[in-house]
Amino acid sequence: MKHLKFWAILLMMVTAATLSGCSSSRNASDAKQISYKDVGSHKSKKGSSKKSNDSSKSSGSLSGISKKLGVQVTSSDNQKLYSEAASWVGAPYKYGGTSRSGVDCSGFTYLMYKSVYGKTISRQSGEILSKDCNKIKKSDLRAGDLVFFRTDGKRSSTPNHVGIYLKSNKFIHASSSKGVVVSDLTTDYYVKNWIAGGRVR
Repeated sequence: MKHLKFWAILLMMVTAATLSGCSSSRNASDAKQISYKDVGSHKSKKGSSKKSNDSSKSSGSLSGISKKLGVQVTSSDNQKLYSEAASWVGAPYKYGGTSRSGVDCSGFTYLMYKSVYGKTISRQSGEILSKDCNKIKKSDLRAGDLVFFRTDGKRSSTPNHVGIYLKSNKFIHASSSKGVVVSDLTTDYYVKNWIAGGRVR
């Protein structure tokens, strides 16, 4: 009898321990579920934070483009034109070049028009003005219009240099001495060598 009692008590203790183990296991499972929910909520918070970071990045990029080009670029401007222009600043000059490792003025204009507007224009500044553009006055220039100059000292109405107008009298071009730079139309050199503005047809 004593043996039976001993075994009965032992069986009760094992059963109690097993039940207790299941209960803690369920609690652990519940805890896991709660922690998964928390992770989900953190994820969504992170997502919203990422969105706000992206928008601030976008405005930061506008300010970066503005700084690089020296003009105030806003969200209402042609973003593609200004960001593409900014990406070229500092590219070296190379006569006849048509890549970021070396480009000349008409090559730069050609590549910009292809990339920004999907238009194919001539490869020489004189031909761009005569074949691809309507002439316009300096006072009528808009972003993306072309500006033409004669920079070799010859008196000729045929340009040998071309750039792309940005805004606020600034234009971007591939200078033979500095590579791709932004210059000001009101400086004496460009006033003296001005030929015409052009709007690509």
